[in-house]
Amino acid sequence: MSFYNLISRPYREYIRSDETLRILNIIILSAAIGTFLFTAQGGVAFAGYASALGAREFAFGLISALPVLAGLFQIYASNLVMKTGKYKTMFMTGGVIQRVSWIVVAFIPYFFSVEDSRIWALIVLVTLAAMSGSCVGITHMTLMGSVIPIDIRGRYITTRQKVCTAAGLIFGLCIAFMLDYIPGFLGYTVVFGIGGIAGLIDILMYHNVKFSAIPAKSAGFSLGASIKSCFTTPKVRNYLLFWTFWCFAINLSGPFFNKYAIDVLNLSYLSIIVFGQIVAQTMMILVISRWGVFLDRYGSVPMMLISSIAATVIAFVWMFAAPGILWPLIVFNCLGGIFWCANEACMANMQLSHTPVDGRPAVLAVYAVFTSVATAAALLTSGALLETFSPIMASLELTYLGTPFDHYKLVFCIGIIVRFAVIAIFLPRVWNEKEMHFSEAYIKLRKDIKSRLKYNLSRIRLR
Repeated sequence: MSFYNLISRPYREYIRSDETLRILNIIILSAAIGTFLFTAQGGVAFAGYASALGAREFAFGLISALPVLAGLFQIYASNLVMKTGKYKTMFMTGGVIQRVSWIVVAFIPYFFSVEDSRIWALIVLVTLAAMSGSCVGITHMTLMGSVIPIDIRGRYITTRQKVCTAAGLIFGLCIAFMLDYIPGFLGYTVVFGIGGIAGLIDILMYHNVKFSAIPAKSAGFSLGASIKSCFTTPKVRNYLLFWTFWCFAINLSGPFFNKYAIDVLNLSYLSIIVFGQIVAQTMMILVISRWGVFLDRYGSVPMMLISSIAATVIAFVWMFAAPGILWPLIVFNCLGGIFWCANEACMANMQLSHTPVDGRPAVLAVYAVFTSVATAAALLTSGALLETFSPIMASLELTYLGTPFDHYKLVFCIGIIVRFAVIAIFLPRVWNEKEMHFSEAYIKLRKDIKSRLKYNLSRIRLR
C-alpha cells in the first residue's frame, strides 16, 4: 500500500476526481514535512533558545507577542489578494520569506555577540516571519476550502492533523536529541536550520499544484464593507468574539508551561518532549479520527464545548508540579492530547464554515487581527504579571499540598478562571453548522460513544 493510499483512507472513497485526491494528498504530505519547523518554533526549542539568548520572563512575553501582532499585516494582504486574485502567488511568496527568516534565526549567535543585539535580532526576524506567514494564513485556508468537499471536511481536517502529529512526534524526538547532545548554540542552529529547509520544501511542493476553484479577482471589492460585515452578521460576529477571547484566555498561561518546565522544574529537553509533547501527540493520534467523525455529525460548537472545558480542567494538574515531580507533566499532556486536538479541528472547521466564500480572505484577516491582538495582549499581560509577582511570591514562600505555590502557578490559576469565563459567556452564542442544540448533541454523542465501546468490547471478546 502506497503512502498516499494509507493517509487518504478516511476520505478517499468520498472523492470522485483523481486530481482533487492528488491535491488533498499533497496538502497533507507538505504539511507533514513542514511540521519540523513548527515543532521547533512553537515548542520547547524556541523557549530554550530565547532563554539561551538572554530573554527573561517579560522579554520572552515580548518576543512572543510582537510577532503575533504582525498578524495586523493580514488586513493589507487580504485587500491585495482580493483585488489581484493571486492567491497561490501570495501564498508561495510569503511562505518562502517566512521559512528563510527562520534559517537566519538559526545563526543569530554567530552574527551578534552582544546579548541585547541578539534579542532584538530575534524579535525582528520572528516578526518578519510572522508578517510573511500572514500571507500564508489567509491564502492557504482559501486554497484548502476550494478543494475540500464540505461533507467530509471534519474527516479530512482531522486526518491532516493526525499525519502532522505523527510527523511532529518523530521530529520532536529528533529535536530533543539534537538539543541535549549537541552542545551550546550549535544545537539550536542545527534545529532551526533544518526546520527552515523543511519549511521551504513544504511550500515548494505547491509549485505544480493548480487550484481551479479559487475565487477570481474582484474589481469591486471593498475591504471596508467586508470588515463591516464581520460585525453586522451575527454568525460571523459571534464566531470572531469567541475566538478572540479564547485566544486571550489560553495564552495567559499556555506559552509559559514549557518555560516553567525548563526554568523551575529543571527538566531536560528530552524529558519535556518525551513526557510532554510525545505523550500528547500519541494520544492525539489515537483519538483524532473519532473527533473528525463527531465534527461532521454534530458540528463544531458541541465539540468545542466538551473539549475546551476538559482542557481547562486538566490545567489544574500544574498546581502539583515541583522540581523532581514528573507526573503532572505526563497527566497534563496525556489528557490534553485527547482534547486539545478537538479544539484545533473545530478552529479549522469554523474558519471555513463560519466565513463567506466571497470575501473570505478579508474575514480571515479580521479574525487574524483580533486573535493576534488578543494573543499579544495575553502574552504581555502574563509576562508583566510574572515579573511583578515573582519577588512577592518568593517572599511569601507559599505552599500548596506540599508543593511551592510560586508566581507561575498564580498566573496559571488566573488563566484557568479566565478560560471558564470565556466558555460560559461567548461559546453559547456561536452558530453551530448542524443546527443542533447542545443538549441534543450531547445525548446523541453519549449514545454514539456507548455503542462504539460496546462494539469494541464485543470484538475483544470474540478474539
